[in-house]
Amino acid sequence: MLTSRSSSTVTGVDTKPNQSDAVVDHKLNKKRGRCFSRLFQVNSGRNRHAKKMSASSSSLPELNASPSAAPHSRPTSASEPSSKRVLRDVVTVDAAEMQQTDVIFVTSSPAESWKDELDKLATAIRLSGAGGTREDQWKDVKKLASSIIRSWVIRPGNGSQSTVIAGPESFDEWNKRDFLSCPKCGGVLHQVATLACGHSFCRKCTNSLDHCFKCSRADNPSLHPDQLKTNVTVSTLVEKWWANELKAVELRNAGNQAFCNQLYDQALDKYHLAAQSAPGDFTLLSNRSHCYSKMGKFDEALKDADQVIRLRPNWPKGYYRRAEALKGLGRHEDALLSLLHCTAMERSLMCDVRDDIAKALYGITSSVAKQKCHRIGDRTMAGTAGLASDTDDSSSSSCSEAAAALAATSRILPSETEEEGDDDLALRQSPQRMMALSIHHQEVHPKLHQMVDRILSELERLQKWTPNISLRAADPAKVDISDFECTLCCRLMWQPVTTPCGHSFCRTCLDRCMDHKAACPLCQTSLENYLAERRQCLTEFLDYAMATYLPQEYADRSRIHDEEMKELASSHNIPIFICTMAYPTVRCPLHVFEPRYRLMIRRSMESGSRQFGMCSYVQDQPHGFAEFGTMLEVRDVEFFTDGRSVVDTVGGRRFRVLRRGVLDGYCTATVEYLVDQPVDPSRVEIVKALHDRVRQEAQHWITSAPANLRQRILGHFGVMPDIEPDWMTLPDGPAWLWWLMAILPLNPKAQVATLSMTHIEKRLEAIQRGVAYVRQRTL
Repeated sequence: MLTSRSSSTVTGVDTKPNQSDAVVDHKLNKKRGRCFSRLFQVNSGRNRHAKKMSASSSSLPELNASPSAAPHSRPTSASEPSSKRVLRDVVTVDAAEMQQTDVIFVTSSPAESWKDELDKLATAIRLSGAGGTREDQWKDVKKLASSIIRSWVIRPGNGSQSTVIAGPESFDEWNKRDFLSCPKCGGVLHQVATLACGHSFCRKCTNSLDHCFKCSRADNPSLHPDQLKTNVTVSTLVEKWWANELKAVELRNAGNQAFCNQLYDQALDKYHLAAQSAPGDFTLLSNRSHCYSKMGKFDEALKDADQVIRLRPNWPKGYYRRAEALKGLGRHEDALLSLLHCTAMERSLMCDVRDDIAKALYGITSSVAKQKCHRIGDRTMAGTAGLASDTDDSSSSSCSEAAAALAATSRILPSETEEEGDDDLALRQSPQRMMALSIHHQEVHPKLHQMVDRILSELERLQKWTPNISLRAADPAKVDISDFECTLCCRLMWQPVTTPCGHSFCRTCLDRCMDHKAACPLCQTSLENYLAERRQCLTEFLDYAMATYLPQEYADRSRIHDEEMKELASSHNIPIFICTMAYPTVRCPLHVFEPRYRLMIRRSMESGSRQFGMCSYVQDQPHGFAEFGTMLEVRDVEFFTDGRSVVDTVGGRRFRVLRRGVLDGYCTATVEYLVDQPVDPSRVEIVKALHDRVRQEAQHWITSAPANLRQRILGHFGVMPDIEPDWMTLPDGPAWLWWLMAILPLNPKAQVATLSMTHIEKRLEAIQRGVAYVRQRTL
């Protein structure tokens, strides 16, 4: 920031100095230039000075900007007199200009800006309206509060380059990593309710949620809180592991009710009993601190607030409770720092706490202003008396103003430490010197400046501070593996899920039960909506507790699950869907509604294979399916609300069944895959000619078929595929042959026989006979 004033503007004396005055001014300018060069590193030369000052001034925050605005320079009013104008923009000056005009460089750091604003405010308050009304003073102090708060939250930068200060992890973010506590309040889970996303909360906390506080999933639990039943398994574990804390919660709730009825003594009794059961309950101590403050027992309130901060140093409410107690004890400066800590811990509270911070600033400034008014008046008179002996009567009033200005600027330009001669001493005490240093007349309040230094020192410490907070833990001696057994498979729960009725099972076990009936296996509550949403998520509390306190059992259960999935994904022992004949490269949509096939499709998806075998039904074969079939690859699954699904599949490799079996109700088979044998080189031309002839006959049949039949074929199977360039070397031959097989109305035995052929020439001959037979019947 650059301020320009001529000596004539400040003092009002003649602008034409005599020769002696010129010598004095020359020495004064020389000495002032040496001082400024040392303090502010002023470089000679227009371009270098402008570049350096522009870079430094661009990073300065604007004191009077709105809290949410980015730091920027405040424009100067055009109506402001030039003698009082503070130039926020950079002004380049060279040596000649410094000889003609008195140029004062003033630091523009936030600390100096705050000190300057506090001095102005204190002066205005002392003058009781001479500097403005109380409404104006309140506006100024609110702007100053916003500026200080932003410095605790925002790092100054150029426009959008401002960044959030890397402070301690917020209370909410920390709670999200504490898997055994309520993600909302951070306390022990009381009357546990588990949302559809798998995160568990205190029931009281769910009443105010319209989405999951942890994952932001919009389940709107507050719209139907009666549908959120208590999680039976989690509640049993919480009661077993933290019984004392649950007892303290009940007592705390009773104390809160008494506090709302303004029965503070009764509330305090309940809080005391609760603290005996759970001395580490930070929410309880916060409530008791608030109760002490309401009763005027601020020492006790401060002790509880300090204990809250020790237990949860990143919880903003702890600092707010401390500020309340400190205000009651009259320690307003400490209360101000606690309020600033509150905003730093939770940046969304900036606007809510700003008025409290502004009130604290106003109270501190008012107190300091009343203490300083007499001493400042005495110092100003003494300075005037000392100067009266060295000046004539015509400039006495100007010298009085200069003496006050010298006192006001003593903090901006420190006194020189080197030895001075008589001439230098006379220059430093001369009226011209004091008038040149005078920017505006204001009082200096060291206590306010010390407070600003303390605020900045605390901010610097906060940025380097790492809180030490422990996660909630259970006593390993109280952990029993039987508490985590699934009631359906009687094994350790794997991927536990919780139904809306509050019962927990292995996810796969619950799915298998709902394949037969959409109801809870224990209480028979309808789970139709739960099944329709198909949004089963892991219950985080149970999964984390098993992994933490039963690591070996959890690892064994994981190994068993992986082995089962590997067996299901085996390419030799495959599940068999008995329905119709499927062909390679041909789409085969399936409507799945039987429980055994629901399980089969789900397992094929979970194992990662995404495939199963399709065989046609043959009555005289073992287990009722044909000896040959086709692998189907799942492309998409669409579920219905009642558990049925439509599975979009496409044919893959052909296989031959070697051994047959049954698993959980559906058939399985050990298979070998079929591949076409290479064409004999001597028969290549014959096979090509046969290929072209069969395709031509098939096209002729399709084009001459009735319109309704042709429309059904195109609607269900699409158009005939093009001929592949290397169709003779493909493992299953050309795709259009299988497309033609799918639309030909052949009997099942003929279809199986054609599918099993591994010589393309024989398959072409069989299809040619089929086309001729169909043409004869349809034309």
